[in-house]
Amino acid sequence: MHARRNVGGHWFTSLMTTPDPLALTNLADGATDQLLDAILATDRVVASVHAMRATAINQLFENVLHSERLTDAAAGRPLPAPGSADGWNAETRARRVAASELACAMRISERQATDLIEQSRALATRLPATREALAAGRIALGHAAAMVDEAATMSTVVDERGRMLAEAVDAGPDDAGELPSAAEVVAEFERQALRHAETTSPGRFRQRARRLRERLEPMTRERRSAERVAERGVWVEPARDGMAYLTAYLPAADAWAAYNRISEIANQLGRTDRRSDSVDASGDVPDDRTLPQRRADVFRDLLFDGVMPAHGTGTGIRPTVLVTVPVMTLLGHDTAEVASIEGHGPISDAEARRLAATAPSFIRVLTHPETGATLSVGRDRYVVPRDLRMWLRVRDEYCRFPGCGRAASHSDVDHTRDWQHGGTTSADNLAHLCPSHHRLKHHTRWRVQHDGGGTLLWTAPSGRTYRTEPAHALPSG
Repeated sequence: MHARRNVGGHWFTSLMTTPDPLALTNLADGATDQLLDAILATDRVVASVHAMRATAINQLFENVLHSERLTDAAAGRPLPAPGSADGWNAETRARRVAASELACAMRISERQATDLIEQSRALATRLPATREALAAGRIALGHAAAMVDEAATMSTVVDERGRMLAEAVDAGPDDAGELPSAAEVVAEFERQALRHAETTSPGRFRQRARRLRERLEPMTRERRSAERVAERGVWVEPARDGMAYLTAYLPAADAWAAYNRISEIANQLGRTDRRSDSVDASGDVPDDRTLPQRRADVFRDLLFDGVMPAHGTGTGIRPTVLVTVPVMTLLGHDTAEVASIEGHGPISDAEARRLAATAPSFIRVLTHPETGATLSVGRDRYVVPRDLRMWLRVRDEYCRFPGCGRAASHSDVDHTRDWQHGGTTSADNLAHLCPSHHRLKHHTRWRVQHDGGGTLLWTAPSGRTYRTEPAHALPSG
């Protein structure tokens, strides 16, 4: 039995007295006004619970950080030198361990867990008045999230533009010419913004908070823009029914230029088609795609081929996608097994057959009963043979850390038991880990072992255990 500390404090006590949640269930005969009062009371309860959760999450991080610092002290481990390639100091490990523990326990993505931790830490440190307003039920989580998001983008370095804030922070005569600290700027932002939170919807409040942040921001827009450019990137997110979202974060001018270029090509295709007859000389059916559909197709074709096939002869760069297709599906038979795309998930049988028809090559890994793949080279060599690597890629499909959705094609093949500690280069000692979780395994107290059939058993630093199954149960011989 472990003693539990009261992380909620007086918040939880007041929460349970005003209002009584059980009383909210006896509302079948309530008048409209009573029901609205009950709904508002429930919202206050929800806000208070969110504040309690934020307090608990922040304390979780503090506990993990304390543990990691003790580990460093016991090992006599010095802090990495500034600019060192080894950035896995106590705070970095604490962020990764806390996020991975929280993600596994809550069954959310590690990115969502990291966002929760950052939000909770901000409420506990930079925005204490916002946390108190949330705990009292005066604002909703949406208001608090807007405060955290806008405060997070405020610069921690005050440059010459900060001189404009002297009046905002009530600088006295003795402070004339001095720059306010970043903490003072955030405190002033919080004071002014919260005046509007209790009377404004979260959406409208976010707009107001953004305008206020822009007015109080201590760093020049040019300097902030340079920092944001460094965060540019592209992400893919699976959607339903064989679809996915491809998102790019770019400088606004580049994003609009790309969008306008795609639109110009799509519009040109539409105008060309409208000038033709209902069926052209070659007998082709006219293009009846909508403008959004043409934009999507232009976007895809430009990325796949480097040029539009109808407007140039360049070959471009052809993408590689691993598609797993049951043999019976290729033959046109109904089967309980489904085709899938690595890193995405199921696709329709028709789409699978279309992709297979244009595939430049096939791998025998899915033929049955023999795969033809080398499943082990034991201790003979460290390097994973090509056919075994492909076999593992099909088996795993994703990074094998709990909850991670990184495709195996963008992950490392890791020896579960390290090679230098006697591990073998075999299917039952290898699994895909994305670079992030590969480092997590080697730099923290997360532990993993194979549990048969491609299953991995993970043990967190807290002692909690999590099991991950392979995407495909493949024959082992």
